[in-house]
Amino acid sequence: MAIVKVYNKGYDHSTGVGELLHTTTVRHAMGMIRRRVAEPVELAIVGADIVPAVLELTREVSGAWIEGGGRHSVGFSFRAVHERDHWTCAYCGRSVSKTPSCEALLATVDHVFPVSRGGPTSWGNLVSACRECNERKADRTPEEAGMALRFEPYDPMTAYRCGGHVEQIPTAA
Repeated sequence: MAIVKVYNKGYDHSTGVGELLHTTTVRHAMGMIRRRVAEPVELAIVGADIVPAVLELTREVSGAWIEGGGRHSVGFSFRAVHERDHWTCAYCGRSVSKTPSCEALLATVDHVFPVSRGGPTSWGNLVSACRECNERKADRTPEEAGMALRFEPYDPMTAYRCGGHVEQIPTAA
């Protein structure tokens, strides 16, 4: 399956310089073209088909996914938690994945304060965790399980991680 690169508006076709936002499937890329959200910049031949290889958005998207990049709401999802935590287990520090080399490194999302005890499903209570650590912690707090968090969870709309600590984004007074 071909992968299509999606660039923000302002992509320089001649030099290839631009802000790469994400990659997507050909099917999704074709939908973006039909909805006039993006325009094809480069085409590729895959089998007997001509498909887009690079898209440029028709209008500029601000840095909603950039940590601390504006006041735009970051869409909340388990994938967004993994993105915020850079696909790293909050307990052991190993890289996690949707398609890991071993089952122990499967990407899961852990509630720091367990749901069974009333813990919310929110930015401040969720961290990315490998399957092994998530199962070891079970329905206990990190302190009860003897597992320290390597980094604190935070809401990317109001804060960003700088080194090992969380900084709040200053608000205009």
